[in-house]
Amino acid sequence: MRAASMRIFRLILPLFLILFAACQPSGEKPAADTREVVDMAGRRMRVPVTIERAYATRPGSVTLYAVAPDLMVNRSLWMTDGAERFMSSAYLKLPFSDGSSEEIVRLHPDVIISYFSINPQSINQADRLSQRTGVPVFMVDMEMQRYPEAFAAMGELLGRQEQAARMGAYLEKRLLPVFAKAAQIPASQRKRVYYAEGNRGLNTDPSGSFHSQIIDLVGATNVAQVSLFSGKGMSAVSMEQVLQWNPDIVIVWTGMGASMTTFRAITGDPLWQRVPAVREGRIHQIPFLPFGWFDRPPGTNRILGALWLAQLLYPDLYHIDLEAAAREYFSVFFHRDLTDAELREVLHPLALPGVDRREVANKLSGHDEASR
Repeated sequence: MRAASMRIFRLILPLFLILFAACQPSGEKPAADTREVVDMAGRRMRVPVTIERAYATRPGSVTLYAVAPDLMVNRSLWMTDGAERFMSSAYLKLPFSDGSSEEIVRLHPDVIISYFSINPQSINQADRLSQRTGVPVFMVDMEMQRYPEAFAAMGELLGRQEQAARMGAYLEKRLLPVFAKAAQIPASQRKRVYYAEGNRGLNTDPSGSFHSQIIDLVGATNVAQVSLFSGKGMSAVSMEQVLQWNPDIVIVWTGMGASMTTFRAITGDPLWQRVPAVREGRIHQIPFLPFGWFDRPPGTNRILGALWLAQLLYPDLYHIDLEAAAREYFSVFFHRDLTDAELREVLHPLALPGVDRREVANKLSGHDEASR
């Protein structure tokens, strides 16, 4: 009788195992293959023990490229002319995807990196995206003051602690001292800056916007006293307002890259010559290779933008060797060493091949630029 019972057990065991497996949730990895992580919003989730594919929502591509370019499954940002040569061939071959659920599912990522401001609205959006795709969404705060935490969090999530530590060391050496000194500049000694955007320079972003955050962080005063537009920004202003604000320095957004549409428009417009800073040559084109150094996108490219503006405004305070800082930045964050010619190009946009400064100063351009 016992032998018969054993034979019956052996016959039904395979069937039992098949039925048990069929009852498991489809698409989910066994608990042994996952780990719990906590993102910068305090949200808990389970991710694979080893992440092999990571998706970045706009504008997180630049930061993810710095931490783990080989794990990226998508691009989410377009680049200005000439920027492609600063990126790896593997990155340029990635499909462009701007965050639709269907595209994300087709790319089969292990995790989605949501890189933006953290607030109730963005948390809700992250939760909904995870529900629609079935993929955990790891939120990373893009605020520059939280870069040390952000890099460490991404390094831990993606198993790239060593690279995250290199990025953190750069911050400690280059960027955080700027923030510390900026906080000590008396209000009466702060340079007054106008950030010119749009195809005629009559759009801007006031203090409090992440688009103009660098101005505040390096110890300057943003002269724009306008309503803050969330999202793409670019509040409209008038020439009369700019004249009234009378900035010490005008800095110009990256726009369409080497075409420098906005810079051409401002320096070639007689009305802008009424602004003392423009008339006296205190107007500067923000560098833009491979991405704008100031805000679009608000990725690690802003690190160089902060160093550039700090040295431009307060050379006697910061004493920043921009050439050395740029070389080191590209090595750490873009995984490549700049040639001497490339270094000149990224630091001096008005000296780019084919750009005639006399033409830039006297020719209006009709390009219509869109915020990124």
